[in-house]
Formats: sequence, C-alpha cells, structure tokens
Amino acid sequence: MIIDKIGIIGSGSIGTAFVKGWVRSDPAMAGRIMVTDAFLPAAENLGSEAGVSLARTNAEVVDKSDLILLAVKPHDVEAALKDTVAEFGRGKVLASVAAGRTIAFLEAMFPMDVAVFRLMPNVAVEVGAGTIAFAAGNYVDPDTEERVGELFAPLGQVVDLPEKLFAAATAIGGSGPGFLALMVDAFIDAGVMAGLPAGAARELTISMLNGTARLMTEAGLTPLELRRRVTSPAGTTAAGLAQLERDGARSAIIDAVQVAVDRAHELG
Repeated sequence: MIIDKIGIIGSGSIGTAFVKGWVRSDPAMAGRIMVTDAFLPAAENLGSEAGVSLARTNAEVVDKSDLILLAVKPHDVEAALKDTVAEFGRGKVLASVAAGRTIAFLEAMFPMDVAVFRLMPNVAVEVGAGTIAFAAGNYVDPDTEERVGELFAPLGQVVDLPEKLFAAATAIGGSGPGFLALMVDAFIDAGVMAGLPAGAARELTISMLNGTARLMTEAGLTPLELRRRVTSPAGTTAAGLAQLERDGARSAIIDAVQVAVDRAHELG
C-alpha cells in the first residue's frame, strides 16, 4: 500500500504538533498534508504557518487522503467521522490519537473492514523527539503496518504496545511532559530564589535535563547509576536527595502517574 497524502482532522495542540514535526523532518511533507478543524480558523492558521493544504470539511480530508490522522477530543470522535464513513471503503487508513477510544470502538463505526491504528503520542513529536505508543487493528496487514510505522518514525520513538497497556502509556508518555514541565518550573523558581537570574535558571535547568536524558540514552546509565555517579558522601546532591525523599517526591510522582492511568481507563 502507498501512503502519500495525509489528512489531519483536528488542528489543536497535538494535530499541530504532528504537522510541524513532519514538515520539520522534511519540508516537502507540506505538500502531502491537508488539515481541517471544527473551528476552521484554527486550521487556516495552521495551514498558513506550516504551508499545508486546507480542507473545509472532514469529508474532503478523507476523500483526498490515504491516511487520516484523527486528532480530536474523545467525545468528538463520532461527530468527526459521521459524514466520512463511506469514504473509508476505498482503502483508507485511520490513525486515531483520541484517548480512551479503543480500536474495537473505532472499527465498529464502519460497515466495512478498515485499517485502524491507535496512537498515544506526546507533543514532543513537534521537534522529532516524541514518544508514540502504537497499536494496529484487526484489519491491518503487515505491509500497511510497516509503512505507517515508517511514516511516524521521523517524529520520535515509536513503541509497539498491546492496546491494554495504553492507559499506562498515556500516563507516562502522554501526560509525562506536563509532569516534567511542573518540575522544570520548580527548578527555575528554586534557582531564582537562590539568586540566579530567571533566564540563567531556565538555561541551566533545560541544559541539565537534556544532559541527563543523554546520559541515560547514549551512555546507557540507569537512574540508580546516574544518581550514584553525581552523589558524593555528605555532598550537595546527597543533601538534596534526602530532602526530596523526606518530602515524598518519589511517591508523589508514582501517585500522579497512577491517577492519570485511572483517568485514562475512565475515558475508555
């Protein structure tokens, strides 16, 4: 199967992130992408900013695309697809990022067999550093699965997961950037309280995060190994880690992830 044209229904945060990520990875991708949104000015703005085509209806997007990325809120899925069902009989591929809307739910919307993929990305796809949990439906052949995986690969790490694990993937991969952003904000505030200019506190914090991530990915250090490497006896890191443990930082993170998992289950 050839996947040339990509249609995106939904021009909010995640739909925009996908468009920008694809165009960033290859400017020629702009000529392959068409976008729309229930709030048309959002799609118009995205089209102008990224240089991609604009459709005025969801049906137009589906008609002119080989793969349709459904980037809408879970409660908007039925409305987004209701006037497009017949078009999917022409061999279209549906990739949905709607939290809680299962593959079975999506497949049941069609009277014919449709190749459905469920994705759980995060907004870092915008800069080619996303995490994308990926599951294929019952009517996906190996060739289509391979081609769809290749399409999303430039946007970050594509992780093939059983759909039953998507709630956990949502909590870590999808919600995790929000949790980390809160921690980054706290680091910056702490730096300012310690006397650093806000700009310097931000620069140091972001650089520290990037370096830490690279040590664990490129050097292969485990979190425990990294902590031991930077923790000297009776040193500053040891003092700070002890305070974090006393304040329950570890359990707070675990609880936040579990609440997010529970909420993902509630959504579907």
